[in-house]
Amino acid sequence: MKKNKAITTPWGQAKSAYFNFDLIEAYYAYQEPAKAAYLLSDRTVQDLDMKAFFRFLDRTHSAVGQQYLYARLRRLDTTAEDLKVLENRIQHFQNNEKARLAAQKVLKHLSKGDDYFLPFLIYGELPPKLKFIQAVQVLKWVVPISIVFLLFYPYFLFPLLLFLLINTFLHYWHKKRIGDFVDIFSRLKKLSETSQKLLPHAGFSEKEQQHLQSSIKTVNQLTKKTNVLATHLLQNNDAAAVAWLIAEIFKIIALQEITTFHQVVDEIEAKREDIHALFKATGKVDMALSVASLRAGLPHYSQPHFTPPQKEIQLKELYHPLVDNCVANDLHLHHKSLLLTGSNMSGKSTFIKAINLNIITSQTLNTSFTQYYKAPIFNLATSIQIRDVITEGRSYYMEEVATIGELLSASKTQTPQFLFTIDEVFKGTNTIERISSAKAILEYLNRDDHMVLVSTHDIELTQLLGEGFDLYYFQESIDNQSLSFDYTLRQGALQKRNAINILEIAGYPASIVEEAQRLALQFENEKMGASNRL
Repeated sequence: MKKNKAITTPWGQAKSAYFNFDLIEAYYAYQEPAKAAYLLSDRTVQDLDMKAFFRFLDRTHSAVGQQYLYARLRRLDTTAEDLKVLENRIQHFQNNEKARLAAQKVLKHLSKGDDYFLPFLIYGELPPKLKFIQAVQVLKWVVPISIVFLLFYPYFLFPLLLFLLINTFLHYWHKKRIGDFVDIFSRLKKLSETSQKLLPHAGFSEKEQQHLQSSIKTVNQLTKKTNVLATHLLQNNDAAAVAWLIAEIFKIIALQEITTFHQVVDEIEAKREDIHALFKATGKVDMALSVASLRAGLPHYSQPHFTPPQKEIQLKELYHPLVDNCVANDLHLHHKSLLLTGSNMSGKSTFIKAINLNIITSQTLNTSFTQYYKAPIFNLATSIQIRDVITEGRSYYMEEVATIGELLSASKTQTPQFLFTIDEVFKGTNTIERISSAKAILEYLNRDDHMVLVSTHDIELTQLLGEGFDLYYFQESIDNQSLSFDYTLRQGALQKRNAINILEIAGYPASIVEEAQRLALQFENEKMGASNRL
């Protein structure tokens, strides 16, 4: 029921279906992603809340499209030609409702649970052959020959029954051995049929159509054999139950299911490139439909402008698509990185995450949640949501050390160009050492063409990192004993601190507030003296 609801999701709206990320990630996981130069690491996926973001982005209609879209988002090395082809297909569906509706209707036929296992047929280790397959080749003739001999020699009844018993045992033993493989193999036919039906509606070029037709023809030859294995599906149809029973008896006598299964495995191994071609073609069409639907529901979006590697990011009316009524902000970094200050809840973390999410969709879906986007092609590395690793006996601070150490290692290479994002440097240690370490680390990361986005409560860093970083801040306001945020990005250094004032608003005793203010002024003077000595 949930699947049908997902398929019929109105144009421009997000799905309300259940998302099984173990299955959605399967295609990406099979591709040996560690070898990619531009890659979203598991840590960055966690830091940016990518699963929630994917639920918002995903408007696909098939399991294949959903897996392809997810894999596309995790790999940031999309070429300009890929993005051009994608944009042409997106606009094809934006401007042609008839083609869009037809493609959606076709794609929904690849939305069954077994369709999530198609990547296994492309990359996975297929079942090994039986070691006694030669004996099976002999046994498949023994029963028919025994039946013939029985017509002339009645005593052949006992050998016939014995061989029937052996074949029956082998047939059902093998059926149990291969488990769900037959159901997965049978979906190849649906993949081929879907690819064929998409051809008139997907806006494929003539060259693409020729390649697809060739792969469809190859896979169709394979699916003729998978039909032999899938006769169990007739059990679901009362009218066809007799046909299933006859087929089952024949397959036991001739051990046809075993021999055909081995043939299918060999052919899948030999035709994986053609299967993959159909998978990618279907996935690309569904992804283009998904992006077109996504755009239809956005307050505004833009197509990105990419520059050669350089320290520059220019964003106008940037917003985080998961934040309701999100305040849009502009940002222009030129030859500098970003140092962002502000209090808790002021919008710092949301803003730096929004920049990263815009980079991801710009480089993979040619779509930015801005009015204007201009930046080079980045690889991303983040340190945002640090947690204690209790099972390994690592404290919060040691986990921070390890995470930022990974960023430092990545910065040693000039290609690819990295955008490093850090939400508070070394929160797990004392103030003086945190500020000192943060200055050294951020300057180290901000080398060559690499850029850094860092948010911090430590206003002192604005004085220590002024030359290599542009300063921006978010500011809350307190009026009539009430706290409010406008989430508007301002250029410059944050001057006003309100944490202690918030204690007063919350009703803390006056003596606590006064003592806190006195100590804050004292510590401020001491820290500034220490900063000037650095």
